[in-house]
Amino acid sequence: MAEMNGLQLEVKSVDIGYGAKQVLHQAQLSIRAGGVHLLIGRNGTGKSSLLRSIAGLQPIQAGSIVLDGKNVHELSAVVRAKSLAYVASTPPRTSQLCVEEVLGLAASNAANIPRVLEHFGHLSWAPRRLDTLSDGEAQRVMFARAVLQDTPWIFMDEPMAFLDVPSRKAFWNHAVEVTEHGTTIFIASHDYEQLAKSVSIASAHLIEAKGIVPLDPRESPQKWTKRMES
Repeated sequence: MAEMNGLQLEVKSVDIGYGAKQVLHQAQLSIRAGGVHLLIGRNGTGKSSLLRSIAGLQPIQAGSIVLDGKNVHELSAVVRAKSLAYVASTPPRTSQLCVEEVLGLAASNAANIPRVLEHFGHLSWAPRRLDTLSDGEAQRVMFARAVLQDTPWIFMDEPMAFLDVPSRKAFWNHAVEVTEHGTTIFIASHDYEQLAKSVSIASAHLIEAKGIVPLDPRESPQKWTKRMES
């Protein structure tokens, strides 16, 4: 298992902001690889900014983000793509590539494309242009793309936003299978009460007052909500 290999994410004294607004200051986070990890917080507290920074897509103002012993912001895009996959909250809607081409650009092994697409979507989507899919269908393609990257870590920002109930259930069933094969999934979500009913949470963290606070993953999501509201 990945956890036994000592893989780890460390956010060390990180400041993050956009424009004149600072959303995180001297933030600390440390999680060991393995399973599904959750990040929650009110709107505007910096969940998306933190995930983008971890993925190397947004600069930080201070501190460092270290993934498996490597500073994420010192890695080339090619090396990062071998270490982590990132799924944005809104799927791309302008690409004129067909689904099979989109998946092929990320797949470490093209032979896996049909199987993974069938798991997270439908094989009939393969020849369709990405911009002809619904938001929910396109998001499922992005999930498949992340899995096909075959990285140790997948970071997801509000992955349930465009999915209906059956799609959510199917997604989590297959996501759990992915973690059972050693991939770690780290999710920022407002839909954590439903998530906690479907998945065993390895760790949970709350962003508040520009910091990252660990929560007890064994507690009920209702207690997390009360903490957020206090």
